[in-house]
This record gives sequence, structure tokens and C-alpha cells, in this order.
Amino acid sequence: MTATAGTDAPTGAPIPHPPAPAPARGPAAAPAGMWLWTELGLDVQVTADVAGQGLHALVGLALRRNPRRAHLLVSRVLGKHLPVAPAEALAAGAGVAALVRALPGFEEAGKRVADPRVADPPVQGSSAEQPGGPRTGPIVIGYCETATALGHAVADGLPASHYLHTTRRPLPGVTPILEFVESHSHATHHWLMPEDREILRCGAPIVLVDDELSTGRTALGTIRILQAHAPREHYVVATLLDARPPAARAAFADLADELGVRLDVVAPLTATVTVPAEIADRAARIRARFAGGAGGRDAARATGALVAHPVRRLVADWPSDLPDGGRHRWSPTDRHRLDEVVPPVAATVLAALTRPAGRTLVLGTEELMYTPMRIADALARTSPGEIRYQSTTRSPVHPVDVDGYAIRAALTFPAPDDPGRASHVYNVRPGMYDDIVVVVDSVRVVDSVPDVAPGADRSSPRADTGLHGMLTQLRRCAPVTVLTLPSYQPSYRPSPRPTGAPPAAGPLTGAPGDAR
Repeated sequence: MTATAGTDAPTGAPIPHPPAPAPARGPAAAPAGMWLWTELGLDVQVTADVAGQGLHALVGLALRRNPRRAHLLVSRVLGKHLPVAPAEALAAGAGVAALVRALPGFEEAGKRVADPRVADPPVQGSSAEQPGGPRTGPIVIGYCETATALGHAVADGLPASHYLHTTRRPLPGVTPILEFVESHSHATHHWLMPEDREILRCGAPIVLVDDELSTGRTALGTIRILQAHAPREHYVVATLLDARPPAARAAFADLADELGVRLDVVAPLTATVTVPAEIADRAARIRARFAGGAGGRDAARATGALVAHPVRRLVADWPSDLPDGGRHRWSPTDRHRLDEVVPPVAATVLAALTRPAGRTLVLGTEELMYTPMRIADALARTSPGEIRYQSTTRSPVHPVDVDGYAIRAALTFPAPDDPGRASHVYNVRPGMYDDIVVVVDSVRVVDSVPDVAPGADRSSPRADTGLHGMLTQLRRCAPVTVLTLPSYQPSYRPSPRPTGAPPAAGPLTGAPGDAR
């Protein structure tokens, strides 16, 4: 790992660490944490709770900036919108994996087939490249961008599994094997672009992982597309929160009967959430009430005077053939290699922190969630300070600085890999952390934080690069370390087809529905 530091505090004076501003008070008419549920008219009935923690320990509530959906259930354990201890996020995935393993016959179904491709990437010309051959272990697919790390963590708990996640990042010259549209989403298109183009043609169980199910239409549409592409006997939908209404549960049974497959759903918490027809109007009134006051405040400006903290760069000593995540491939071999690579990376990050014994936020970037989470977990195991993890997101959420509201503050900036759209990070304000470590991959951002000599003035990161907007916002909150991982570039080798097999089809396209 190479490290370059720049001391860019404008005056060279010690960097101040002001206390975080006192939170605003919430409406007094409702119990703390419940006022938004009440004002939106949401009725919740918990029907199963494996851990016994209750719904409100698992999720908070916020308002979307999305005309298609008014509200957002904000996970407290996912590590996306809210900071979390990294071990807690990984444990949440492990708990979901345990429910998958407990399904009758699940592990036996994976053992009925045996192909080493599920454990290692295919070697050109080997028998493992033959499509349709047997494999061992399930295939786990996580939905981007929210469930990419959760899917990884679930796959960790299914040791023989191969993991992929969908992606919204196109790869020039590559046709995805699956494309689908979520009409409810702020970013509607997903693609599946595995390095092994025949990975799905194995007949092994597929486990679809999402952070929550509200209607389940995304999962149902995905299963329909997958079954048309590569039939199999068993699908599992695994999630942290199953909030489907009764009609949606019936739709799962109907699809299983129609396709002749087994379809299981597992979740640590199951509830029925009744949404009133006028929820969009209710949400609009609440947004208007808090506009410009307690709501919509730029977190970096909340304390008045702006401080430009230093920014430094670390480039990870990372094997070029080890993926940075599951966008194209993640095998058991990759999983074991990550266990070896992460600790020395975390040690170098720890040595670069301004206050190793202080409060540090490790920040993933959109789909790149799992590897930063693992680095954060390794830091937490060795650091004398307090480590929290979360990620930037495409999801536009209305911030309201009021007790009981999940998203209290927002930073918004051009996305590092696509400055033409916005990206966000929530609940990060000046004085909350002593250090922020933001983890990015090298696609279109590798030169965004140029090497500088110690002591050089870097009061403004280069304005013509993808990271400029994000760093400008984050460095108002704390000193920033940018850790760059090499973006994995798949080697798309076409797999030979058996004699007489039809040509490979183009991308399968579907519209899974207007809600998850």
C-alpha cells in the first residue's frame, strides 16, 4: 500500500473538533420515534420476530424525494443510510444466512451437484467451462445498491456459495445476461454481468437477497426472468424485513405453482404494514411543514463556520485478480483471499488516521459496500477508537432534523463515477467524527486525489475530477482519507456450447414491478 498525505488546513492551525449540534425536538403529540408513523397513517402488525427485537429496533422511517414512493423504511443494521458497527451489519447477514440454511432440504439440494466452478473461477479450456454442468452450493444474488453488502454477508454464511450482485454501472462493450426495470425506483435499470456467462445454468438453488420486501414484485419478476433463462427447482428470497401484505404473499404461492418450483421466503422479522391510499398527500404536507427549517438543512453548514480539513490518499495493495465486490464474481476462493488481504489494508488505514483512538467513519460508495465494511470490521478489531460504517447512496431522502426521524442531515454531491447524477450521504455532520475514511474503486476516480508532497496546500481538491464534490462536502465534517481499490475488470471468455445447443440469447429484460 502506498500513502500520500497533504496537510491542507488553510491556516496550519490545529484542526478544531466542535461538538455536534444539539438535535431539534420532535412533535410532542406522539411518542418519540413514532410521530412520523402516526402522521403518515402507517399501521404495523408484527407477526414473527426471530430475534425478539421489534420492528423499531430494525428500521426507522423517513420521507423519500421520489414521486413514485412516499416513505422509506431505513434499516438500522444494513450500513447504508445510517452508521452502524460493522460487526453488527455482518451479523445481520449471518442471521439471514442461518435462516436459509435451516430450510428443509436446502443444504442437501446443493450437495446433489458438484462442479468446481462454484468454488473457483473457470479456467479456459477446462471441463469446468462446459455450460449446464453440475455445481455444488447455491448462487446468491444481491440487489444493488442497497443489498450488495447484505448479499455478500448472506453468502458468507453459505460457505459453498457463489455470489453476484446486480449493478447499475454499465461496462462498455459488455452485454448483460439479465436486465430488468423497477418502475418505482429512483434508478430503474439493473443489470447482471457475471464473468462466467453460464453461471446460472447449473440448476443449483438461487438465493435472492434484498434489504426488505414491501410487495415482493421485484423478486417475483426476477424469478420469472431467471426461470425463463435457466430453469431450476428451488428459489429462496432472503431479507431482513418481510413486510408484504396478504395479497403479495399469495402472489408468491401463485408464481411457485405456475412455474412448478419451490419458493421460500425467510426473514428475521415479518410484519404487515398497511399504507393508506392518501400517503403521498400526507408526506407532501409533512415535507412542506419542515421545508427550510428543521428539514432540508445542509449538514456541513449546520455549525456555521466551515473548516476545510485535510485530505489524504491511500492506494490499497490489492491483488489485481481479486474482485473488489460481487459485481462480476465472488467465489469461496475469493472469500478466503479477502480474509488474508483485508487485515494489512486496515493496518495501513489505522496508521494514517488523524486520531486513531477517536471516532472514525468508514464510508463505502454506493454499490461498493462489502469490502469497505470488512475493512471497517478489521479496523474495529484492532483500533483503540470507535469505528462506524455506512455508505453513500443514490437514494434521495428528505432530511428532517427532528427527534424520531431517521434521516437528520444530508450531504449531496455529484457521483464520483458519474458526475451527471447526484449521490448522497446521510447523518454525517461536523464534529461527529475525528476521521472519515472513504473507500472508492478506481473506475473514473483513480486520479481524483493527486499525489502531493507533504505540506503542500490542498485547500481545494481538483474541481475537474469525480471526487471533488464528495470531498468538498466530507472535509467540512472531518479529516478525510481516500482509500482506492482497483476496480475489477472481468475477462469475458465465451464458454463453448454443447453441439446442437441454440445460440446464447441477448439480455433477458423484464419489469419486476413497481415496488420491492
